[in-house]
Amino acid sequence: MPDLIGPPSGDVPSGDPSSGEKARALGAALADLTDIRAGTTPAMLTRRLVTYCVDLLPVDAAGVMLLDPAAPGAPVAETGVRPAGSRVDVAASSDEALREVELYEAGTGRGPCVEALFTGRSCGVADFTVAGARWPGLAPRVLAAGYQAMWAQPMRHLEHSVGAVDLYRRTTGLLPPHQQERARKLAHAATIGLLLFWARRLRAEHLRRDLTARVATEQAKGILAQRLGLSPEAAFEALTAQALRHHSPLPDLARALTEEPQGPWPPPAPDDRPR
Repeated sequence: MPDLIGPPSGDVPSGDPSSGEKARALGAALADLTDIRAGTTPAMLTRRLVTYCVDLLPVDAAGVMLLDPAAPGAPVAETGVRPAGSRVDVAASSDEALREVELYEAGTGRGPCVEALFTGRSCGVADFTVAGARWPGLAPRVLAAGYQAMWAQPMRHLEHSVGAVDLYRRTTGLLPPHQQERARKLAHAATIGLLLFWARRLRAEHLRRDLTARVATEQAKGILAQRLGLSPEAAFEALTAQALRHHSPLPDLARALTEEPQGPWPPPAPDDRPR
């Protein structure tokens, strides 16, 4: 259940003939946020998310906070307090004054956005003029930036959160339920997009490491073949046998040989090497 402070807005769905057009625009936005093409970065994706939120929701500004992308995903908790060692970054903001507010929240580790991120639950503030008791440092900063209310929507998939979308209004009142659902869909689509990006980058890193290891092995095979007068196949067998004998990964042994082509062969066991 979302954490709500104040009554919901009176905004309700109507028979507006443009509702079909809005639904199509939302569908296009969701597709775009999950379409991770070559060259797409988290910064580009979060900027798109902020733009879509302002265009498609009854809000005046939006921002996105993300966990350190070096370790995406954090188990949700009940406290809403940033765990020790975690880092939250302000990834995008539609208003520079709002960015300062979010930097304060990310730095202190307390506020609706951080709470939504680490609990996995939405958090709404209908009127910041009466929210000072809960967030005494944050409320005056939000009001000074010209905003009265906000809605923090977690960006999560299954058991993990990767960030939060922060939606600000210059008037009081929470987002109505159907707009909360739109915010949830936009946040979830961006979450999937980010996870796809991180998965692709991780796969690329694994491929790069594999390629580097293969190149080192081929180089070591050539060095050993020349030194011992062996065929490439026999040199590879000698490398493999030595790696098994020392319980050492073959890429590590190959890399050591390429770094010191005239070093002793067979090389000393890892425990016997000088430190």
